[in-house]
Amino acid sequence: MIQGEIRNFLQDIGAAANSLGHEVYIVGGYVRNLVCKHCKQSHSLTNDAMCDIDLVIDTNAIEFIYKYQRYYEDNHPQHLTFSITNEFKEFGTVKIQHPEFPDYEIEFASTRTETYPSAAAFPKVSLIDDIQSDLPRRDFTINALLLSLNRQSFEEIIDYNGGLNDMDKGLIRVFHDLSFIDDPTRIYRAFRFSFEYDFQIEERTKTLIEQALKDERMPLWLKKRKNRFDIERKRIESLGITVSKDNTLEGSYQILDQKLYLPSSHFLE
Repeated sequence: MIQGEIRNFLQDIGAAANSLGHEVYIVGGYVRNLVCKHCKQSHSLTNDAMCDIDLVIDTNAIEFIYKYQRYYEDNHPQHLTFSITNEFKEFGTVKIQHPEFPDYEIEFASTRTETYPSAAAFPKVSLIDDIQSDLPRRDFTINALLLSLNRQSFEEIIDYNGGLNDMDKGLIRVFHDLSFIDDPTRIYRAFRFSFEYDFQIEERTKTLIEQALKDERMPLWLKKRKNRFDIERKRIESLGITVSKDNTLEGSYQILDQKLYLPSSHFLE
């Protein structure tokens, strides 16, 4: 299921985590794209889409990766090791790059809960030691699928939140009612997935998008997340979709004639 030589490296990560009493999984886009190869919707995946791997481990990911780096170097036949390229201690995440797999970007995340002190604010993070409780902080059910790297269940897909059923039905479903208030850029992500996978936005999710976009505070929320917004806008436009230059929010949740009517970056200036 996991393609290429990186499979052995990921399997070794799982074994190392298990030996320390932890569990580790691939989560997010890699698993979504892997499942979508076999779902009824047709979707053409680029190699790049499968070279971005997010891992979640039920402990402090930063502490684990430093332990594993020392172990890996000591046990590699040529004493080769990987580089730690970025640490985000406030979120409990760390990025690594392996010289034997330079095309891959691997990010480790600690299992955590997130609370938002105000709309569109960056979350306050609390590390936890439970994989299942970590998943509802994510944007959509299709991004909460797990691919096990653990010895007893290696390459098994685990679904706690109905993501496989939503993949099969071609639905984008949000986790909770405040999701688009906590992070309004999820609105743009929902539309991007809708185009990219030819999925439908589930009815309750669509209603929540409409309610959020009609809120008079939306311009302020978007401005607070401008950097993330610009990233999502560029991803949308990379699919050949026009992002409206209209400054208003009127009809912004409608998809018509391959045009995505959402506020442009000009709206936030």
